[in-house]
Amino acid sequence: MSKPREEAARWFIRMHRDAGAQAGAADAAAWRRWMDADPRHAAEYAAFEALWQDFDSTPRAEALATAVNTAARQRRDTRRHTRRAAITRGVLGIAGLGTAGVLALRGWHAWQDSTLSALARDSAIGERIVLRLPDASTLTLGPASRIATRYSRRRRAVVLEQGEALFDVARDADRPFTIDAGQARITVLGTRFTVNRLPGLVRVSVEHGTVRLAGEGDAQGHQALLLHAGEVGEMPDAGTDGAHDADGTLPRPRPRRVQRDARDSFSSIERGLIVFDGAGLGEIAATLSRWRRQPVRAALAEGTDGGPRITAAVQRGDVESFLDALPRIAAVRVQERNGATWLTPRHVAPGKKPEN
Repeated sequence: MSKPREEAARWFIRMHRDAGAQAGAADAAAWRRWMDADPRHAAEYAAFEALWQDFDSTPRAEALATAVNTAARQRRDTRRHTRRAAITRGVLGIAGLGTAGVLALRGWHAWQDSTLSALARDSAIGERIVLRLPDASTLTLGPASRIATRYSRRRRAVVLEQGEALFDVARDADRPFTIDAGQARITVLGTRFTVNRLPGLVRVSVEHGTVRLAGEGDAQGHQALLLHAGEVGEMPDAGTDGAHDADGTLPRPRPRRVQRDARDSFSSIERGLIVFDGAGLGEIAATLSRWRRQPVRAALAEGTDGGPRITAAVQRGDVESFLDALPRIAAVRVQERNGATWLTPRHVAPGKKPEN
């Protein structure tokens, strides 16, 4: 790389370091003196400016970005450095092309993060939908559930807005697969697992592979939980207990491993067999509401633990029979009012105001 070109690259980075910001007066004056000192300076700088203007559409820019990816992958595989170090080496490795310095700035990252595909789907009550994703992963959306996906060149991102879903994720070491579900952040490379949003918690069950479960604000993963085949983890969602730390802030939710059979979470989506394992009335109501037109609600007194714990297996076609039998197998009242079916622990006074 010639000295004028190298200097032009450095000046371009210096003048465009912050997106949308104007260079300071001192920098602008120094840049102008450098530009006037040699005709080659202006020519080299103009070359960088031209690439920057049409960065998103030029085949040359795409080729350079591909070269960056290749160089970064080679460095990661041989030295196992951090992703940032790999990208930096990739950019420097093609600096002789004369324009690669630009890629270390906004343009390369914007190109990497640009949306390749996006999808939003929701399922009806009792409906299950199988979605084939662009990377050969498969997503099975459970009943009364809603999901959104966004794929870029370096990320595969999913948001589970409500309900449950089964994921069979194709392995791609360069693009981790992440799911946001309330206050839970799930990260995988390639595995098969389910995510279920229930009242006050998010439950993750793993069939094979490894899943990382962390809180929404735990960017560094200091309190992350690694779940392996056959394991189940849960994350409190949306500050369910209302408790605050000593400084008055809401505590950061922490994931926990629970003793459950992971296979139970797959049976509902795959076969329509609903399994409750020590489930409270809130979980039972939310789950049954996904399978019947008239919603089920739990009427729980404030500060209670969710009422009696119930273990049962219910076929999707037997939901009504299960509700009819529930008062005989547990201390629960089942009542129809206000367009919903209400479940109430029998020790709650009839006049107690119910909670949704």
